[in-house]
Amino acid sequence: MRHDTNQDAPCIIETNQGEDTTVQVALGQQTTARLVSLRCRESQEQSLPGQDYAILISNPSGTSISLCVCDGVGSSYKGNFAAHYLAGCLVSWLQKLPALPRHSGKLIRPLHSRLNQWAREAQETLIDFAIAPDAPELVREVLEELRQTHGSETVFFCGRIDFAGSAASGPALFRHAAQPVAAQGVFLWMGNVAARLFITADHVIDLGEKENDAQRWSTARGRRGSLTARSLALESFDRLLIYTDGLHALGDKLAALNDAELDAEMQNLLEQPANDDMTVLDIRRFHPDADSGKEDTQ
Repeated sequence: MRHDTNQDAPCIIETNQGEDTTVQVALGQQTTARLVSLRCRESQEQSLPGQDYAILISNPSGTSISLCVCDGVGSSYKGNFAAHYLAGCLVSWLQKLPALPRHSGKLIRPLHSRLNQWAREAQETLIDFAIAPDAPELVREVLEELRQTHGSETVFFCGRIDFAGSAASGPALFRHAAQPVAAQGVFLWMGNVAARLFITADHVIDLGEKENDAQRWSTARGRRGSLTARSLALESFDRLLIYTDGLHALGDKLAALNDAELDAEMQNLLEQPANDDMTVLDIRRFHPDADSGKEDTQ
């Protein structure tokens, strides 16, 4: 985690791909973020980098949050590179949006162009990485071909949430809404990173995908498949839970797990033959006025 002691500095939490990551931090007075990321058993035993990468950047008050969770494609060349590179690009792009659009379609074409531009730049960097000099000649040839034709690939889920009252939220959007709006969110994804948006504890919107990893971003080919975008004006916001496919086996159960239970479940999944990297990013919003009102009535 990078968290500057300057009160005007943003809060940044991110995955360390070289080791397992567990961090929980307050974002302002009403929001918390928890990031847990474990590498698969093979990567742990062989000290290999994880393929998952997540990053979240929040303004000091926690009223505008940009985030991205990427899962590098293991069959590509250094999928961990694409995950790290693209997540940084997407979060930076989201942060710089002057305000979130009411219609997500306005972001599709500009992001298509950006994805292809970032791919060209990333591929140039990837080509500069040296293949291990002690690799057998045949292995070198296969790796060079893989790097050139497929490049490094990743799937992703990214988004930005602006809460009402933040300078970034665009006051006009909230003022002219047909009904009170607590937050505006825009979410974009390609491939099988899943998310659950809790408007309330009982009202849940499923975002992202669980099965289809054919939609992906490649340093050698740019955007492969379709990009999905959703813009939501939210009457309330309780929680956003994002997770990679290594945790799909837990399904809806994931949201109910406390820290100790989540750790136990993840360790159990690591013992399975087909274990994979696992990352969960959990953002929760608290409403002290409502909570105190409930306590007063008891």
